[in-house]
Amino acid sequence: MRNIIRLIEAVEKGCPVATHDIELNLKNRQAAIDDYHYGPANPLEPGDYWKKAAGRWAVTEKIVKTMLCGNCAAFDASDSMRKCIESGIQGDDSHIDAAATINLSDLGYCNFLHFKCAGTRTCAAWVVGGPITEKDRGKKVM
Repeated sequence: MRNIIRLIEAVEKGCPVATHDIELNLKNRQAAIDDYHYGPANPLEPGDYWKKAAGRWAVTEKIVKTMLCGNCAAFDASDSMRKCIESGIQGDDSHIDAAATINLSDLGYCNFLHFKCAGTRTCAAWVVGGPITEKDRGKKVM
């Protein structure tokens, strides 16, 4: 029941459900891994991830390494989204420094694949033009 109340509160705040529901977030992240090659799993130890990503895009490794979630047009790193993520991470535990987690992992929210996304990773859904910041939120597309 407590989780349902938290999810209702998230929606009332205008937050995506996956920012507060860890199970949904993990399910969506796994789909991003399986279907869109989200990765590398550990950006500090990428193995051959960038070589494979370069092959999928038919570009050089140097180019594909510039195509990060952190500069994708679907990556919402706005203050309001980060507040949603922070609230979801912190939950009812005031001792958790959720902002530190967000900053260390450069977390934002993927508007395409609907999960909390790390800015140092990439996926096949990447599009140029991001990240989304507060000034971009609410702008109408013509």
